[in-house]
Amino acid sequence: MVAAQVATPADVLGIWSWDPGVLIGLVLAAVLYAVGLGRSARGRLGLFPWWRPAFFYAGLLVIAVALVSPLDALAHELFSAHMVQHVLLSTVAPPLVLLGAPFLPLLRGLPRALRRRVVAPLAHNAMVRRTLTAVTQPLAAWLLYTGLFWAWHVPVLYDLAVRHTAVHILQHMVFFGTVLLFWWNVVDPIPLRAHLRHPVRILYLFVTTIPNSALSAYLALSTTPWFASYLDTTRVWGLAPLEDQSLGGLIMWVPGGLLYLLAISGVFFSMPEARDERAREQGA
Repeated sequence: MVAAQVATPADVLGIWSWDPGVLIGLVLAAVLYAVGLGRSARGRLGLFPWWRPAFFYAGLLVIAVALVSPLDALAHELFSAHMVQHVLLSTVAPPLVLLGAPFLPLLRGLPRALRRRVVAPLAHNAMVRRTLTAVTQPLAAWLLYTGLFWAWHVPVLYDLAVRHTAVHILQHMVFFGTVLLFWWNVVDPIPLRAHLRHPVRILYLFVTTIPNSALSAYLALSTTPWFASYLDTTRVWGLAPLEDQSLGGLIMWVPGGLLYLLAISGVFFSMPEARDERAREQGA
C-alpha cells in the first residue's frame, strides 16, 4: 500500500483558488460598480466622493485575499488560518464594501433591460420589501449573525464544511450574507439608512463582542481539540492540533476584538457629522 502524500508548506502556499464562482462574482462586482458610478449623475453631486470607491474596491480586495489567495488552501490545513479567513470576511470586508455605498452603482451598472424587467419588479414587490425590512432589523440581523457564527463552529458542521467543498462554499455564502445584514445596522447603506442611531450602534457593536469573545475564549483555552479535520494536518507546520486551535481562538479574540473596537471608534467620531446631517434634513 502506498502512503498518502502529505502536502508540504511550500505546496500549500503555492496554491491559488481559481474558483469560477468567486472570480466571476468579484470581477462582475468591480465592473458593475465602475460602470454604475460612471452613469450616476449623483456621483457629480458629492454622493460618491473618492473615498467611497476606494473603500469598496478595498473590500473586494480583502475578499480576494480571503478566498483566492493561498490563505484559502492554508485554511484547510490550519484552524488558525481559517480564523484569519473568517476575521477578514466578517469584520474587515463587509464594512469596507458598505462604506462604498454599493447599491446604486451596482444597480445602475446593470443593463437597462435587466433593471426594468427584473430588478424594478423585485424592488417594488411587497413581499420582497417586507422580507428585506425584517431581516435587516437590528435584533433579527444580530441573532442571524451570532447564531450562525456559533452554529458553524459546532464540530460536526465545521468538519463537514472543511471536508466538502460545496458545504464550505455554502458556509461562506451564508456567513457573508448574514454579516452584511449585521453591518447594515452599523454602516449606513447609502442611499438607505441603518435602523439605529449612532449611540445605539456603539452599544450594538459592544454587545456583539460578548458572544464572539466567549467562543474565542472557549477555543483558546480548551484542553482538547474540537475539530477532527485538523488532527492530521497541523504537524507539518510545527503545531500540535491543540496549539493550532488555541492560536485560532486568540486570533478571533484579540485581532477580532480590536477590529470591533476600531468600528466603535469610527461610529463615535462620526456622530457629530451625523447630527449635522439630521439637522440639515430637519431644516430643509
